Amino acid sequence: MLEINLLPEELKKSRRAAPKIDTKNVNLEKLPLLNIALIAAGIFVAVQIAVFGLGILGDAALRSLDKKYKDILPAKTEADKLSAQASIMSNKVKAIDELMVKRFSWAKKLGSLNDAVTPGIWLTQLEYDEKLVERPRAGASNAQKGRESQGKPAMEKILQRYLVISGAASSMGEEGTALIGRFIKSLKDNESFYSGFSDIELGNIRREQVSGQEIMNFKITCLFKTK
Repeated sequence: MLEINLLPEELKKSRRAAPKIDTKNVNLEKLPLLNIALIAAGIFVAVQIAVFGLGILGDAALRSLDKKYKDILPAKTEADKLSAQASIMSNKVKAIDELMVKRFSWAKKLGSLNDAVTPGIWLTQLEYDEKLVERPRAGASNAQKGRESQGKPAMEKILQRYLVISGAASSMGEEGTALIGRFIKSLKDNESFYSGFSDIELGNIRREQVSGQEIMNFKITCLFKTK
């Protein structure tokens, strides 16, 4: 193979003078590979020992915490029982307080009812009743209002409470229906009684003879206000 070297003479001399490494004279046994391997092995063993030691310490700490938890568990269970009993007692006290308030309210309401009774009327029975009824939902959304326009109003169920008053009106000297109407007006005009009610409705009227005297039995339903 013909080789042509066009470099200047100075560069040719420096290129010819470049040192060459004789790999045949390299002694691998003299390199510190063994020391490096021993150091790496020592580090690996040290890391394993440290990890093992940390595992032992963690297990010991876990056993210690578990023992402490078991020691305080009876006290915690007793504290939970006392807390539950305290909650029950608190609810009972609250219920008693509410009951006392309601009793006072009912006593005031019945006193006002007695004051509202007009001449020619006497009461025979008082009943409290409640039932679930449906009514149009307040604050309906646009979609619900759209259904309402299609004849499908958005409804909600509420608990309606009632006070039903049964009584009788005498027909002597004045028509019984007029006496009943006057009594209902007296109930509505009595602010102490009517407060808490949204309306008073007259039910069926039934005529009856008692000892030769005609009376008119009636029922009046007082509707409690709903939220």
